[in-house]
Amino acid sequence: MKEWPNSHPKANAMRRKRAQILSAAKEVFLKSGFAGSSMDEIAARAGVSLMTLYRHSQSKDDLFAAVVSGACTPKDDAERAYLEGLMDLPLEEVLRLSAIHIQVVLVHPETIALIRVAMTETKAFPHLTDQAYQGFVQHFEEIAGWIIREKAAGHAYSDARVENAARVFTNRILSGDIIRLLFGQPPPTKEAMETYAAVARDEALRELERG
Repeated sequence: MKEWPNSHPKANAMRRKRAQILSAAKEVFLKSGFAGSSMDEIAARAGVSLMTLYRHSQSKDDLFAAVVSGACTPKDDAERAYLEGLMDLPLEEVLRLSAIHIQVVLVHPETIALIRVAMTETKAFPHLTDQAYQGFVQHFEEIAGWIIREKAAGHAYSDARVENAARVFTNRILSGDIIRLLFGQPPPTKEAMETYAAVARDEALRELERG
């Protein structure tokens, strides 16, 4: 989906319109699924013309990918400030708190619903699972890798070792509880999330130090 640079004379207005379109697209996808939704319906829900919608997004595929990506981004300035503030902490604590935050994002009902849309329509639209994987799993792996590189800058860890640690970290967070949620079971408790976060942190650090 198109991004508007700060140099654009109408950048702020375009960003607000973009957010409006993304919100409408998410509502339509969750209500009608991918196959049952249309650009016309999304434009109508967003209160924009079809021409305006296509000015912001090339296709329905492009919109779905943007909606999935948006599910993982901070929702407001307070959340953004919290995440930025984590980087002032030691690596061990950044990983633990990040793991808790990622779990909160993943178990959100709308996140689970978006994953269900991708899974249930994968036979007709196999690319949806790729978009969901990139938007959730790969996105969090990249964040974990960035955190490790930033906080362990004084260590000579190879790229492969950092990537493995980030993968182990993300895999541990994507626990069986996420699978159970997809089948309508209750979300994990706060205590369970904290336990998963500690295990994810410890296993990632062990992988990082593996000889």
